[in-house]
Amino acid sequence: MDSRQSVLAQFLRSRRARLDPRAFGFADDGRRVPGLRREELAQLAGISRDYYTRLEQGQGHRMSDQVLNSLADALRLDGHERRYLNRIVHAGFPAAARSAAPVPISDQVLTLLESWSHLPAYVFDSNQDVIAINEMADILSPGYAMYGDNIAIGAFAVLRAYPEVENYRQTARDAAAALRFHSDPGNPRLRELVGELSVSEPLFRRIWSEHDARPLTEGTIMISVEGSEMVEFPWQVLEVPGGFFMTVWPVEEGTRADELMTHLRESRMTGRGIRGPLRGWPAL
Repeated sequence: MDSRQSVLAQFLRSRRARLDPRAFGFADDGRRVPGLRREELAQLAGISRDYYTRLEQGQGHRMSDQVLNSLADALRLDGHERRYLNRIVHAGFPAAARSAAPVPISDQVLTLLESWSHLPAYVFDSNQDVIAINEMADILSPGYAMYGDNIAIGAFAVLRAYPEVENYRQTARDAAAALRFHSDPGNPRLRELVGELSVSEPLFRRIWSEHDARPLTEGTIMISVEGSEMVEFPWQVLEVPGGFFMTVWPVEEGTRADELMTHLRESRMTGRGIRGPLRGWPAL
């Protein structure tokens, strides 16, 4: 069983386990495990029990788009989960996600990052390694520069340091779900990250076992700037060419976050531009 077949099998089992039999008209008659039985799910998807069983056993049978869509309907997958299932089945990962070696980002992306020097912004890959970061993001990003410049590692390390901040708990959950959604299961860097976080972070082990898969899109982060009160900063993720992602913090004019960012521009920024390298990337 290869890594994608294993991930597909685990994902199918996890989604089947969360379904309430009664919602589909099946009796909840002393089941030993939660969720639908395999034969019930197969019936809803219009496929044979043996075929579905082989999928959950990771035996690598090719799946047509018709079967994929029927399974997605039967499992009641949302839009993100459907995209993730399709990507696993068809190995639909961009070259940067599949590659075991770093794939440089384009000069156009670096130019775009430099043009947003007045706002925190950074570029990361499918494994959440930050590969280019501007000065304002270095100043404000909570823990990324301190914890290996990986978003997931940084998110869980910050949560461990401040377990009482609920916003950090959601940030860690979002990072884990995005790591699963975007990363190629066969990529050695993903296995390295999952192994490292599984050993060091019990919460990550629990979240990872839930098999949630969704992209990073937008949210907020609570930060104290130079001893200030905790202030909410918004962030937005954009997909950029090559299978990479750019996070920008677009603060609204007149907000407390805007006031603090203006203060940092005047007191801390040196104009040094973006930085690297990270994990073997060439110097920028």
